[in-house]
Amino acid sequence: MTQSIRLWELSGEIQQLETAIALIVENETLTEEEREDKLQETFSEWLEAGESFKVKAEQVASYIRHQEALATARKEEAKRIQSLAKQAENQATRLRNYLTAQMLRSGVNRIDGVSTKIGLRKKQPIVLINVPTEKLPAEYVKVTYKADLTKIRALLKADAMGAIGWASLSESHQYSITIR
Repeated sequence: MTQSIRLWELSGEIQQLETAIALIVENETLTEEEREDKLQETFSEWLEAGESFKVKAEQVASYIRHQEALATARKEEAKRIQSLAKQAENQATRLRNYLTAQMLRSGVNRIDGVSTKIGLRKKQPIVLINVPTEKLPAEYVKVTYKADLTKIRALLKADAMGAIGWASLSESHQYSITIR
């Protein structure tokens, strides 16, 4: 069973070959002819590894596309199933409302069946607010705060002196890949 070379292995090999090329160029103990021969040999290995890297990267990109298509198909199927679940929930709600209305109409508050017990009870009344929230007394209002990260990021980028102590930009570097 042959094991294919991984992309990270090819990346490492390319870096090693680039380092070897730099060392050959800087090596003063080699004659010009020896240097040219070693450079040519190492450079051809580097080109071969680079081509292998490109082929492998294309394979990885194709697999990424496949995974994205699979995710999209699964999301669509999830939406379809979610729609069916919503239909079942709506049907159950309609039947529950129908049963409630008929029990109220008949004056029946409790039914003890063989497999099911049904009880009718009154819910708490719904609170209706008749004024805008801003006009309510302070003790009856919940206030939530959320940081405006876009404005903070812009401020931090503009702050060359580093004078803002209450926020900072992360040191991590994140990249995105475009596959067409």
